[in-house]
Amino acid sequence: MPHVSAEPEAAFIGRSDVMREVFARLERAAASAAPVFITGESGSGKELCARALHEKGPRASGPFVAVNCAAIPSELAESEFFGHVRGAFTGASEARRGHAEMAHGGTLFLDEICEMDPALQGKLLRFLETGMIRPVGGTSERRVDVRIICATNRDPQREVREGRFRADLFWRLHVLPISLPPLRDREEDILLLARHFLARFADEEGRCPMRIGADAERLMLSHSWPGNVRQLQNVLRQIVVFHEARELTAEMLAPLLPPEHGTADPHLQAGPPRLRVLERKAIEDAITSCGGSVPRAARLLGVAPSTIYRKRQAWQATGS
Repeated sequence: MPHVSAEPEAAFIGRSDVMREVFARLERAAASAAPVFITGESGSGKELCARALHEKGPRASGPFVAVNCAAIPSELAESEFFGHVRGAFTGASEARRGHAEMAHGGTLFLDEICEMDPALQGKLLRFLETGMIRPVGGTSERRVDVRIICATNRDPQREVREGRFRADLFWRLHVLPISLPPLRDREEDILLLARHFLARFADEEGRCPMRIGADAERLMLSHSWPGNVRQLQNVLRQIVVFHEARELTAEMLAPLLPPEHGTADPHLQAGPPRLRVLERKAIEDAITSCGGSVPRAARLLGVAPSTIYRKRQAWQATGS
């Protein structure tokens, strides 16, 4: 049975082995008070994971405050994070609580942590060490109790090596790591997610549920989904809104999927009959060794999954 998060809007769904591992780590991490460091590509569900950690943990009744570190101007970073007193700077006509204080008793989610202003990184480190904040312009400190969850779509250790992220802050935050897989590594979940989104969007738009045709299924499975679950969600929303058909076809889907350039391997192109036989054997052997997973076999061979799907369809069409 697929695992479904407690929050239906999250669609944090999966039955693939990689997602089962994520769910297991999430369950264990949720009960802890230690910081969690989530990594994953854009659109892979990092904020959904953070919310699930909050909702499944002992702080579920407290606030969940999400902060996009990349969106805070450097000159306002300290005020946004720690707040300010009235008159602290031009325009500060009244006192304001910062994100850290607003999350008191709950969870502070720092999204895109590797893009945090360098000056604020040092202040965040001190806050993590002491649990105390001082609003900009203030003269006294106050204690704040939050659980920290952070996320990034970058390689955090590379950011540390190249001097863009403080090593001491990284090791303070990188206590319980959770890595979210891209959708292309979750072949078993693609159609599961697609059916979930189609049913949900049909209900929201007042439409009849749309089934997925076989040709559309093959196209979904052959696409690499560079935008991950968010891309799949957006594509299916468009289809539900702009089509009233009872079946989703490849003709509806194909125009919404950008071409995947440079993914075909020149060594797996058509050639002499003997070479084609060897090519097919290599592909089928790779699929077998990967437990039937075409995406994993494609990575093993160094080609795109769509290359393998196209070739298998051609073999079926010719009966060879």
